[in-house]
Amino acid sequence: MSEEIIQNESEIYQSQETKYKPAAFAFVALLILFVLYQLVGGGLTLLIIGIEINESNVTIARLATMFSQIIFLLVPTILLAKHQHGKLSEIFRWRIPTFRETFLAVIGMLALMQIGEMYLFFQSKIPLPEQIAPFIEAMKKAIEEAYKILIVAHTVPEMLFVVLVAAVTPSICEELMFRGLIQKNFSIAYGNRKGFIVAGMIFAFYHLNPFWLVPLVALGIYFSFLQYRSQTLLLPILAHLINNASATVGVYFYGVEDTTTPTMFMGEQIEPSNVIVFGTALLFMIIFSLIIVQYIKATENVHARVSH
Repeated sequence: MSEEIIQNESEIYQSQETKYKPAAFAFVALLILFVLYQLVGGGLTLLIIGIEINESNVTIARLATMFSQIIFLLVPTILLAKHQHGKLSEIFRWRIPTFRETFLAVIGMLALMQIGEMYLFFQSKIPLPEQIAPFIEAMKKAIEEAYKILIVAHTVPEMLFVVLVAAVTPSICEELMFRGLIQKNFSIAYGNRKGFIVAGMIFAFYHLNPFWLVPLVALGIYFSFLQYRSQTLLLPILAHLINNASATVGVYFYGVEDTTTPTMFMGEQIEPSNVIVFGTALLFMIIFSLIIVQYIKATENVHARVSH
């Protein structure tokens, strides 16, 4: 029975018309968007503000980051989708999800965030070879400093502006790109199941942060899974927004001096023990698994209409 469903799904997606071969197009689109955003957008930002971001130019840097995402990610994504598929409604789906779907997606996001933080807690304890430890630490510090200067806010209005730059804008731009254009083409090429996994993994590598790679893979696949089951971009956009906004708001209240202690343990006098963190992570893994089961049930009718 499962083999028949997979075969039917493959036939459905392979029958959809595209101007170019979908897998090749997806990889070319990723390359184009990477060059536009990381190289062109990043290069223009450096020309405007210089090499170093500091308190005097951080507002310009934030604005440049936001407009770069709109101009060099969102606009090209829409143009590429139109060129490849013709109808944008086939790529960017905006079905209004039910309250149950939305609630489960949000709770799942919150649980996954806790799991990711606890993974990073244990990752920070992995000893590094003496030969490469200084290089790795310097690289990690440089990434953290760049991240810190962009998202640290000193007032509530500044925090809201940072949320717009670091949460609202990327959640829309990146989700239309990855869960819209890229996932759609990989789904046509490989089937829906493989398509959402590939799109989610590429999302992680696209962020160029090796220290967050595993949590980013989990987030990317989760966002793609939400779209796969619900057939709407609204849920992955919401989940993405919650993830980024919570990080920004968390930095405002807790600061970024301690980047390894999970948020729920911050404020404690001593660092939580490995046993406590592991046990808490296991609890959230169980919660997340139960939520995924319920989410699959909640989206059964939507998914059945797409698969048949």
